[in-house]
Amino acid sequence: MRLPNGYGGVVNLGKRRRRPFAARITAGWTDEGKAIYKYIGYYSKKAEALQALAEYNSNPYDIDSRNLTFEEIYNMWAKRELKDVSKSKLACYRTAFANCPSVHNIKIKELKASHMQKVIDGCKKRSQSTLNNIKILFNQVCKFALENDFINKDYSQFVSVSNTNTKKIKNEFSENEIAVLWENTDNFYIRFALILIYTGFRISELLQIKTENVDLEKGSVRGGLKTKAGINRIVPIHKKIQPFIEELYNPENTYLYSDSGKPFKYQYVKINFINALNKLNIKHTPHECRHTTATLLDRYGANPITIKKILGHSTQDLTSSVYIHKNLEELKKAINLIP
Repeated sequence: MRLPNGYGGVVNLGKRRRRPFAARITAGWTDEGKAIYKYIGYYSKKAEALQALAEYNSNPYDIDSRNLTFEEIYNMWAKRELKDVSKSKLACYRTAFANCPSVHNIKIKELKASHMQKVIDGCKKRSQSTLNNIKILFNQVCKFALENDFINKDYSQFVSVSNTNTKKIKNEFSENEIAVLWENTDNFYIRFALILIYTGFRISELLQIKTENVDLEKGSVRGGLKTKAGINRIVPIHKKIQPFIEELYNPENTYLYSDSGKPFKYQYVKINFINALNKLNIKHTPHECRHTTATLLDRYGANPITIKKILGHSTQDLTSSVYIHKNLEELKKAINLIP
């Protein structure tokens, strides 16, 4: 069927092409009377080209804008949307864009879900936040393109990100490893590790303990962060680490671990902790000290509610959380079950 005048047309550009059929319209005429064409797109089948031509005529758009690449659309979007965002958010978007170079030069009208999914699946940086940021970038740029008639359909909504957050297995210190630690207590960070094991404090919690919350006479420490049950809890001092706490205790210091009036820095302590253990051929993270506390308390018969009280875990049932109270003597008896 002959197409109407001014409607445009479909031409076959040759069999050697992967997409030989082109949909085009007449945009003007040369001085010699020859037609000037603008191409809507290229297609593998004639029916696809006719469909694209029909869509253009039902809702005409700026063909030149449809030929803009993903990178060009990103730059337009960024100029409008990123001018007032925080530095950290700006850095996230810029990093996400840098992580998808394979789509930078693809025309926005030709960008499909498969292109974007391939970027996410093939990204070498596999952290959950990195992959999520790439997907968010695709969503935002495609939304902008759709709002401005650069595309007819947003394919980014079909892109998915799998959960890459796999929990690391935590291994408690063996009793042989703990025995090795006790043989090397001349090292400051080995003593630090033993205090973690025999209190159940997180490394950040131990570093934030204030001297005023250490009661050497009663044998207890008040501290804790993170959860409602864990904040400001009472932890008994095991008899074996009492000398270490006494050595650290200085009423003139604000913090038990004090450095010029401020608490020790987390990363500095963590690095020295790991280095000290490595010299003894022991491989553990600081948090595995806390995991060891729970394991040892359970192994040597501490009451489950007492274990939760020491570690700062919440008790879910009404009886445990309201009616059962563990005083300091009961907590000390439990902690001293650990040999």
